[in-house]
Amino acid sequence: MRTMLVTKIREFGSWLLSWYRVFRHSGNPVYTRLTREGWQFCFMIGFILLGAALRNANLLVILAGTLIGMMWIQWRVCTRTLSSLSVTRRLPRIIQARRPFEIELNLKNPKTWLGAWLVLIQDRLVYAPIQKSVHAASQSIQLLVLSVPPKSSRSQRYQCTAQRRGRYQWLGLEMTTRFPLGLMRAFLPQKASMHLIVQPALGKLAPNWNELFRKRDSGNRQRQVRTLSDEGDFFGLRAYRAGDSRRWIHWRSSARRDELVVKQFQQPESQELVILLDLHGAGATDEASRKEYQIAEDAAVEFVATLVHHITSSNIGSVTVAINDSTPTLAARVSAKSQAYFLQERLGTAHSQSEPLLSETLALLEREHRTVDHLLVISTRAMPEHFGDSMKAPTATLGTSHTFWRSLRWIDVHSSETSRYFTPAP
Repeated sequence: MRTMLVTKIREFGSWLLSWYRVFRHSGNPVYTRLTREGWQFCFMIGFILLGAALRNANLLVILAGTLIGMMWIQWRVCTRTLSSLSVTRRLPRIIQARRPFEIELNLKNPKTWLGAWLVLIQDRLVYAPIQKSVHAASQSIQLLVLSVPPKSSRSQRYQCTAQRRGRYQWLGLEMTTRFPLGLMRAFLPQKASMHLIVQPALGKLAPNWNELFRKRDSGNRQRQVRTLSDEGDFFGLRAYRAGDSRRWIHWRSSARRDELVVKQFQQPESQELVILLDLHGAGATDEASRKEYQIAEDAAVEFVATLVHHITSSNIGSVTVAINDSTPTLAARVSAKSQAYFLQERLGTAHSQSEPLLSETLALLEREHRTVDHLLVISTRAMPEHFGDSMKAPTATLGTSHTFWRSLRWIDVHSSETSRYFTPAP
């Protein structure tokens, strides 16, 4: 009797092990691990089997078999609960630093008869810049989905804040459950190579920000630029259409004609603005100097990003941005928000390097614009001496390129001049 019982227990254990191996090596494997309560449960089963063997008590054998059946039910239910489940992540189109954004996780259950209960979803985001030396900081979140019926889905939302601009990497999603008895934890990892770009935070421009783009004549005097309203110059009237602003309505003419008429404006001539973002790393080795430079670099990038956002949103012209960092880049004649989106992403990943590549960046800018009336340089350093010489002698050379700008404005973000035109976002 005892030998037959031991044989049956061994056959049952082998059957469980074979099913576990088959399920583990399937296309979407679900892994299991005993919880603290599960280990205590297994110890109790072993103690009962030991007592049954010593006392030759059949009731203890039946009790042990019942407990083993409960463990099998726990394993079977929790693994089948997670099998075939999938999670999709939905992100907003624009993500800015130091500004909360919402992420939506959609849990889908394609099974035809078995639902999913008490599924815990863990999501983790890691800061992963291009430079390997930068310390990576991560953020993680856990969401609990109570139940997902068959052939349906459930959504959960959470808010996340990226403190720094740059490239972030998703470490993948992990779904876990301890349903129904809590003796075993099943987890299903979903590892997908996915990253997102956090754009720079947008600050606030001062009312006199357009002074940055005023040209200078040979006498080093600024020419006064005729200011226009946001709409342009008023030159006529037309019938009111849905969507027109109420402040455009010409009330006196509307009362005389007995219908609403609005003012027509002539749009100002578009301007083409050229900005050079110079990110020159000091190459400091101590932590305090690197942190100080990182603050200055973020201020320069956010200054340029705010200028680009304001120019493209106000429809006052186009902007060309040359980025001098480890990978010199040129974004030429950006005038629409759709074009500015990709430029803002490039600004989000802009980082300095120790060796200057300013001549290569200027060469890219010169190939695009043979002549630039006014060049605005926003830099993390003071203006080099060769720039001062080139301003005095227009025919002087800078490396292999001659000066192709007629006037130049250099702004060092360390100076107080930056605060006259730009206030960073909190």
